[in-house]
Amino acid sequence: MNPPSFDRAADRAFGTPAAVEAPAPSGAITLHGAKLGLLALTCVIYLVVSGGAYGTEDAVRIAGPRLTLLLCVMVPLTLSIPTALMAAELNALMPLEGGFYFWVKEALGPFWGFAEAYLTMLYTAVDMAIYPVLFSAYLAVLYPLGTAAQVVVGVTLVWLAGLLNFLGIRPAGDSAVGLTALLLAPFAAMVVLGFGHLIHWQPPGGHLFGPDFSVALGGGLTIIIWNFSGWENASVLAGEVREPRRVYQRALAIALPMVVLGYLLPLGVALSGASSGAGWEVGGYSTVARRLGGPALGTALALGGMISAFSIFTAAMLWVSRMPFVLARESYLPRWLAEVWQATATPGKSILACCVLFTLLVPMGFVTLVVLDVFFYMGALMLELGALVAMRRRRPARDGLFVIRGGAPALVLVVALPMLTWCATFGLALAQGGIKADFIVAVLLTATTYPVYVLCRRLWGGPQADASALTRAAYRG
Repeated sequence: MNPPSFDRAADRAFGTPAAVEAPAPSGAITLHGAKLGLLALTCVIYLVVSGGAYGTEDAVRIAGPRLTLLLCVMVPLTLSIPTALMAAELNALMPLEGGFYFWVKEALGPFWGFAEAYLTMLYTAVDMAIYPVLFSAYLAVLYPLGTAAQVVVGVTLVWLAGLLNFLGIRPAGDSAVGLTALLLAPFAAMVVLGFGHLIHWQPPGGHLFGPDFSVALGGGLTIIIWNFSGWENASVLAGEVREPRRVYQRALAIALPMVVLGYLLPLGVALSGASSGAGWEVGGYSTVARRLGGPALGTALALGGMISAFSIFTAAMLWVSRMPFVLARESYLPRWLAEVWQATATPGKSILACCVLFTLLVPMGFVTLVVLDVFFYMGALMLELGALVAMRRRRPARDGLFVIRGGAPALVLVVALPMLTWCATFGLALAQGGIKADFIVAVLLTATTYPVYVLCRRLWGGPQADASALTRAAYRG
């Protein structure tokens, strides 16, 4: 239980207080076992969305210091806050294991629910393959590795994270708390040692609107969106969270400023007075930390990059591995994926299948992965925002539940701002021509949604026609 002062702060941040938890409906998809509390869920959300300032180095190199800092202020306003508000409202309405899949299915119908899950699996398969790549890259800062060795290291990370998830949600949640502390400590030391750079901050040099502004903005936006997205993902674990309506809302309220400050403060120290973004690459923070605190701090930042990649992967595995489990329960995938290992109350075979898939994706390149990740994620987010609007019309009575304040104008902003951000990102990226092949691949894969939906229904039957009644029962009050 949180102290009353925090209760009031969370209510001010997110609106109407959450309702008292309703009993789980009969037959609902659930995993019986230990439950995540506020601290563990907050750390899981923080790791799933961010995991520290690592990953922004390429944005500095592509967009330049000034534009990167501006994007780190704007993207939370246009993407992170609207997504977090959407997730808080829909999770309060439907706190189900499977989260956003059931939101879209109930609001828009079975096919769109499947499309949400399919796009999610596409972007998570891509996203999860990024972190072994980053882990190997940060390890190479300390100890140079060949290409084959980096692949071996990445595959090892996949299976270590999978093993931790096999042990159950409580060990994985507890590890998220410890890993968050470990990866934040070097950045905290860097900010403390470089605090004078923040007090006497000097804007970076270079031009904000240079001759290649559209190229810089498109590339920078793609990377920054990747670093600030994923606020709704932990909703998939709602059935494994204590008091999910209350706890998820509060965890979002804590994690949001953690993520924003976790990017802005290190970037503010590192880029104060910087002449340009030239030379910035993976390991850039380690170089800055070495200049501020000596070799020990530089090494700690490099180790922190490895810890960040591992901890993000491990935390994300918590919710990613539940998606095949939920789809198997919905009869879109083989039934064996829905089996639960009773000893640890985990979807063991679903976790195993995810580990095999991520192992196959490790050799892919970082930039290609980020472009595909952002495209699929924003497509899934569009369906979730559509569900937000549809459920406002279908279920206007929300007594005691969190609802985004501000009426129709606020709802329009919450829906429109992420979509405008998405359109701007890919419009700019396509205009500069560097990602056309990746964009075409993303569109073609998205176009397979309906054929795959038909195939899955033919092979495994799909959910029963009246299955939405179960979903409705989950939030009927």
